[in-house]
Amino acid sequence: MRRLVPPCRPALLVLALLLAACRGREPEPITLNEDQCGYCRMTIADARFGGEAVLPTGRVLKFDAPECMLSWARATPAEQRGDLYVIDLQHPGSFVPVTTAGFLQGTSMQGPMGGSVVGFANPTRAEEQRAMLGGRLTTWGDLLADTASMGHH
Repeated sequence: MRRLVPPCRPALLVLALLLAACRGREPEPITLNEDQCGYCRMTIADARFGGEAVLPTGRVLKFDAPECMLSWARATPAEQRGDLYVIDLQHPGSFVPVTTAGFLQGTSMQGPMGGSVVGFANPTRAEEQRAMLGGRLTTWGDLLADTASMGHH
């Protein structure tokens, strides 16, 4: 005897898939020494640098340095970038949205790609660290628009 599938099961499956697709778009933890940078393909080895892009499709791209994420973002149309996060230097492995983060550019710290851009939870935290690290306080928008550093990679 053939068993019929109740008509609500396919509807429940579709609903579950839709809910999974609509879940909060959050960055994923980076697995050091395993995950690769979505731009330069280097293995990510330092929890103090980098970031992630949570694409509109839900796919997550991980980056080993803010400079790699900047290069990728400059080459990617805005509507395809999704939500961007940078690692907070003061809390390695913790992500903050680039829109609220504070950045120091030209610091004494050298990141994995040889760059000197570091991210912080907010501009106030970045300014507090400027005396120790040097550099200039900036925003993601200013970094993105800075065509002088486009030839980094």
